[in-house]
Amino acid sequence: MLRGEALRTQTTSPYRLAVVLSLICLPVFFQYSLVDAQIRTQARWCVINEREGRKCDDMVMKIKQREILNRTYPANYVGKQYAALPEVSCVLGSDQFDCMNKIFSDEADLIQLETGLSYTAGQYYNMLPLAAEKYVDGTGDEGLDFFVVAIALKSNPSVNFNTLAGKRACSPGVGQAAGWIYPISTLMDAGLMDIAECNVPVKSAANFFGGMCAPDALARYYNPFGNNPVTVCNNCKGKIPQRCTINDPYADYRGAYDCLANRDGDVAFVRHTTIAQAIAFGNTSLTVDDFELVCVDGTRTSVDQAAQCNWGRVAAHIVMTSAVRDQDLRKDYSSLLTLLSLDFGKNGPSYDLFQIFESSLYERENVMFTDETKALKVVSAIAGGTRDTYYTWAGDDLRKRLIVLNSCPIQQARWCVISPYEMIKCENMIMAFAAKNLKPDLNCIMGDSVLDCMDKIRVGDADLITLDASDVYTAGKLYGLVPIAAEDYSGSDNTEQKYDQYLAVAIARRADSYLTLNNMKQRRSCHSAVMSASGWIIPVDKLIETGQINVLDCNAYLAVSQYFSKSCVPGALHDYYNPKRTNPVNLCEACGTGGPDRCQRNDEELYYGSSGAFRCLTEHGGDIAFVRHTTVRENTDGRNLADWSRNRRSDDYEILCGDGTRGNIDAWDRCNLGSVPSNAVMTAGFKSQAERNIFWTMLNFAQQFFDADMNPDFPLFDSILNHKDLIFQDATVRLVQIDPADQDYNTYLGPVFIRAMERHKNVDCVTGAGPRLVSQSLLLLLSLAALFCYARLCNDEV
Repeated sequence: MLRGEALRTQTTSPYRLAVVLSLICLPVFFQYSLVDAQIRTQARWCVINEREGRKCDDMVMKIKQREILNRTYPANYVGKQYAALPEVSCVLGSDQFDCMNKIFSDEADLIQLETGLSYTAGQYYNMLPLAAEKYVDGTGDEGLDFFVVAIALKSNPSVNFNTLAGKRACSPGVGQAAGWIYPISTLMDAGLMDIAECNVPVKSAANFFGGMCAPDALARYYNPFGNNPVTVCNNCKGKIPQRCTINDPYADYRGAYDCLANRDGDVAFVRHTTIAQAIAFGNTSLTVDDFELVCVDGTRTSVDQAAQCNWGRVAAHIVMTSAVRDQDLRKDYSSLLTLLSLDFGKNGPSYDLFQIFESSLYERENVMFTDETKALKVVSAIAGGTRDTYYTWAGDDLRKRLIVLNSCPIQQARWCVISPYEMIKCENMIMAFAAKNLKPDLNCIMGDSVLDCMDKIRVGDADLITLDASDVYTAGKLYGLVPIAAEDYSGSDNTEQKYDQYLAVAIARRADSYLTLNNMKQRRSCHSAVMSASGWIIPVDKLIETGQINVLDCNAYLAVSQYFSKSCVPGALHDYYNPKRTNPVNLCEACGTGGPDRCQRNDEELYYGSSGAFRCLTEHGGDIAFVRHTTVRENTDGRNLADWSRNRRSDDYEILCGDGTRGNIDAWDRCNLGSVPSNAVMTAGFKSQAERNIFWTMLNFAQQFFDADMNPDFPLFDSILNHKDLIFQDATVRLVQIDPADQDYNTYLGPVFIRAMERHKNVDCVTGAGPRLVSQSLLLLLSLAALFCYARLCNDEV
């Protein structure tokens, strides 16, 4: 009994309980710790084809075999043994970009990359270098780069630097430093190669050369719109799906050499050791004396003069990993690479088992590593550790070449914005576009209003703005602007219209069931903006058409103010729309912002825009809102997280139909006030078609990167800070290029909407006293004409 009592006392003690629980949980803890350790100590090497896969598998097998044989470790190696280092395994990717993505997604860890592609990996996939290939023996920093050369057959003397236009070119691959960045940028910088399209140097090269084999030129990364010229692949040799990819027989340095040697090209861009390596590897009847180097000074020379005749000097290939890997793990990766290099290198103790820097067993040179490699050197030990990032490893020269490669005839695209909130989004756009190296460089210009922006673009102080359909009319008619891109809200190509449209609708609270389109008099109204298509032009036109308002003296503002008891019509008191300062103040009495920002025609007014007009309705600023047909859905049922809309339900609102009935918010196809052309991006009419195309290309690339609303980098078609429709409508799915033949406000808007705009300008001629005065005057003139003719006839008879 005492023993039991003591046991209960012990087990109920907090200290004792903690000990017992720790003993129970310890095995589980160690189990999960071992799992974590196992995951943490993987070294998954990403390979891009079957040959690399075989060599990687052999490397894994030979590591295990040398451990079983208990081989001694290299004498000059100080560090962990294989058993204490990450375990190597092999992961197959379809190409380098797939491998980069796998490493970014933690599906792989290591890859060897050429310097140009390593820059891409660091810039877009957050990768960093671990170890560099070293091309000479020794422990110093020599032998960590190579020369870029252009080679031609000695039997083809017509090829020189100044005659390359129209010649056939062989490239190891698009994006590579030696095979692409250096030669293409050099030709551009010399003024020999024109820039065909900003952000698409492949098109410039295609226009310059008479034919090419440029592997990866049609890959999605370099061909996002699928319209790169196929001539960049005309001289490739592979069969689908390898044709014109990094696995084409004419890809890589040896492939570019073969392309030239087989007379499928006139010039090849390779590294200075490629010819000697290819001849040493065999399977060619040519000798070194059959080739010459093409120098940038217009001369040609022997292939042993690369130091004097080259197109640039490029840093060595490097092994990379993700920058988010644990620092200790990255150190282990570096130790592993050092050990592999010393153990399986030329003079390593396990060289007889596996030759890590040789590829003769795999039917191709440069498998996993370039065959000239003597050793791998950890980048933290190079130049005092100052070259341990992708940026510093590539060096200033390559970055300068990239600037030339991505140069654009237009330096800046200046976007005009009309509020501090649009400016914030525009500044975020600048950073996002720059991160993707989009050209031209984006800049933001603040305008006082939409009209001020139109004028800035007209005189050349700004370039771009997105406008509502009614503003497109004003910008085109009065400021000479032209539309170049249209917002698309459906994403469907199966529409009857060439460009997307939306519907103007009237929304009311479901609880106000008495309210219809026929009894709105003396109610309160919410409008997206003065002279906006869905918020003013279409509904006011409908009120005139149905005889509910009578416009006198061309003053629609007075007529609307007398019809509704109060309204929020942002911009109604602006000088442009109110030049005589006679517009009634009740057009702004329902607005939600106080102070000088009240009733402004921008998003500083809380009730500006379609979402703002709907907010005006939800907060009982008005009884009816004139908005776009998608507005209610965009701001209810949790789709808008702003405080004012967070708990709004879509079924609390209804659409008012033209026949006096009401429908649910999705009944807009039958209950609408009219259709409106979508918003358009506009630029100055004096811009050439080439300049307009440059702006469009920038936008098109941008939406490829940033079209998703949940994009963590930057959502192009989403807004910020509880505001909606900044720069673009949030409902936008994509932008569509407007055909050059349609880049006129009349053509783009179409005759129906143009007539609505013209009617609104001339309301005195179609309503009120105007028609009666016209008909009376016409009757008087006809009567006078008849009397005159009668008098003439009588005189003639006399």
